[in-house]
Amino acid sequence: MWKKLSTVLALSALLLAVGGEAWAALPRDYQEFKARYQKEGKTPEGAVKLYFEAVFCYINEATRAEGSKMVRYALHYDRPIEQSNNLSTFAERLRDPEMHHIFRGFAEGTSPENDYRMSPDNFNLVVGKKVQEQGYLRVFLRNSGADSPRVVWMKEFDGLWYMINNASTYVEVRPPKAFIDRTKNAHDADYDASPAPDPRKRDNDNTPSPSEGNASPEPTAPSDEGESTEDDEEVVFK
Repeated sequence: MWKKLSTVLALSALLLAVGGEAWAALPRDYQEFKARYQKEGKTPEGAVKLYFEAVFCYINEATRAEGSKMVRYALHYDRPIEQSNNLSTFAERLRDPEMHHIFRGFAEGTSPENDYRMSPDNFNLVVGKKVQEQGYLRVFLRNSGADSPRVVWMKEFDGLWYMINNASTYVEVRPPKAFIDRTKNAHDADYDASPAPDPRKRDNDNTPSPSEGNASPEPTAPSDEGESTEDDEEVVFK
């Protein structure tokens, strides 16, 4: 009997492992994204991962229309992000290839030196501590182009977690090495293969405005107070 039970458990574990591999790719469309969200969005980490998958679908022109719906869903926003004044900077940077490294920098293994290279279909996030506020949860994320963690605000609705403040996910980070090389060698025609970068796009004056996609009051500015739900040690989330 125990032998049969062990066999059943082993087969179950194998099926679970195979099922997990099915998600080693970006959602094909909005309906697949929503279906996954009902399962993976039950944890803050799962919701954060799906937010970035939605972002990577958006920055790909071929899947931008579906990606727009995904991002809106992940932010629990009441209208398309393109129609929001608060999210105008976010939407602009999603559409600007010169800014896509900001989002890629959240993937484990990226760096300015390797031009933030990563695979949107197979990436991990590095999650730091989580701090519980009144009605909200702050999650600290590592971006390889930033000196300090980026903090996102999560809120639970009907058993699922959503990113109700994503402002820190599109703040400027250190530029890729390729950008620095092109700027330094702007006089050299051999570097003209890529469009010359617009230095105005590197200004930090246009700081994104925090946004919240529901009727709840906007959270106060992040602080270090509150109950930490996790040790300060960073955890790689797949």
